[in-house]
Amino acid sequence: MRGLRWLSLALLAGVIGAEQTVLAQPGVSVDQVLMQNATVTDPRLIRLFAEDFMIPEEKINKMVIYDLTGDGFGDGDLARTFPGGKFYLITPSENAQRIMNAWSFGGNVKFTADSNDPPELFENAPDSVRAMGGIFAALLRGLRRNYKGQPIKIHLEQKDGVTSVELWGYDPRLMQYEPPPVNKVPEQVPVMKLIYLEKTIVDSVFTTAVRRKGGF
Repeated sequence: MRGLRWLSLALLAGVIGAEQTVLAQPGVSVDQVLMQNATVTDPRLIRLFAEDFMIPEEKINKMVIYDLTGDGFGDGDLARTFPGGKFYLITPSENAQRIMNAWSFGGNVKFTADSNDPPELFENAPDSVRAMGGIFAALLRGLRRNYKGQPIKIHLEQKDGVTSVELWGYDPRLMQYEPPPVNKVPEQVPVMKLIYLEKTIVDSVFTTAVRRKGGF
């Protein structure tokens, strides 16, 4: 399975590269943008918006509203219904607009680094965003090592136990793998401790005198 996964990744990279080559035609620029959207599953709100947007469908169990203009949900945006999958250009009433004005994209954090900003700068971000700064620092290191050009766009997503990354809008000729630097650990030279044991041997000579009867 692991080999098949690597094969699929290689094929996907080839397809992406082929698409960039084919679609790079004079007068045509292919790109993609991240768009804010709101998914409505509350049956009461779905009925309210369906009537307000004059959507003729009877069965709607989910509605997704796309912020096309990037200035918040409202006039000129699109609503898509499910399971029908149809799109509708919306012009909300005051009541519908008041409800959508309360929608916000919470927890949005954005880091911006100049070309000479060290990654360590973001690892030392305030405690409230330090974890996100650490992620950005790691991404910044990998990007600067492996891609020596501009521009490039990256989308990273983690969901349901799967992490995926998509790269586009870059020059494939400037994408070259460079391994991360090896952290050199100072070599520790073993210290030999020699212990000398001195043993002194003392020879003792004992002289025994034997007395004989009758004198010497």
